[in-house]
Amino acid sequence: MTHQIKRAWDRMSAFGNSRNGKKLLRFAKYLIQAVIVLILIGQIIQIGWRNILSELPVQPFYYILFLLLYFTLPVTEYFTYSIRWPIRFWQSQAVFLKKRIYNKVVLGYSGEVQLYFWLSSRMGIDRTEAYEVVRDNNILSTLASTSVAFLLLVAFTVTGRLRLDEWVSLDQLFFMVPVGLALLAAALLLLRKYRAYLFSMSTRPALLIFSLHCGRMLLLTVVQVAQWYVVMPWVAFDIWFTMIVLQLILSRIPFLPSKDLVFIGTSLEFVRHAGVSAAGIAGLLLVNQVLDKLMNLIIFAMLSLIERHNQG
Repeated sequence: MTHQIKRAWDRMSAFGNSRNGKKLLRFAKYLIQAVIVLILIGQIIQIGWRNILSELPVQPFYYILFLLLYFTLPVTEYFTYSIRWPIRFWQSQAVFLKKRIYNKVVLGYSGEVQLYFWLSSRMGIDRTEAYEVVRDNNILSTLASTSVAFLLLVAFTVTGRLRLDEWVSLDQLFFMVPVGLALLAAALLLLRKYRAYLFSMSTRPALLIFSLHCGRMLLLTVVQVAQWYVVMPWVAFDIWFTMIVLQLILSRIPFLPSKDLVFIGTSLEFVRHAGVSAAGIAGLLLVNQVLDKLMNLIIFAMLSLIERHNQG
């Protein structure tokens, strides 16, 4: 399987290095950039500028925390990838920010494809090595996010912060737990059997990268709750903890379209039953989404203009 993927990448790279391939890739790149900008503008217009302005939080600390939430992933990825290669910080941030935007706007994991081409073409890294390290980092990031979500779910349930009996019945819980453990055991057995095909990184750097992503997820959890609390300090922490768990679980569902909107809809359904103002929560989450899209639009446009200027 690995050899087949490598051959496919080799054929794509050979075409990309040809004259016609370079013209086609240049055209495709500008087309994708234009489509992403139009999608972001359309999303913001659909929400409505008047609605956005009327719901903007007035607490300055809210926006500081938002910037911390936005840039945590690309900064963390610099440290995880620099374990393997001596990449430069500012150069890598442009790539990791674009990776984040591609995954958010275009399709999940499309950012990893863009990162692979940057590593193999711009950094001169062997194509097989670039593919394996991007794959391994993505597996470790997913494993860290899932582990943190599970640990938070257990911790909040044990401490009474999260009442699972309000979401599922006891019979359903008794059925879900053994099924979940069986699936986990099967996944671990498959990973052990086919490790050479699915994962290539040695234990020490893998544990270090896993720890960095776990730290990132824990930091994001604390900062996200703090950001919500700054705007609505009267809401109980139990509500914020439950929403965090929902957000983490939804974020780990692969190829789920419009994860942010699904999270907003699920959260609103939850807070209605919890006796909290759904309008206030909706406004808070909506502003977060709009700010994220505005940042995506501004940063993507700036990076595209800088790249085009450097190439010209």
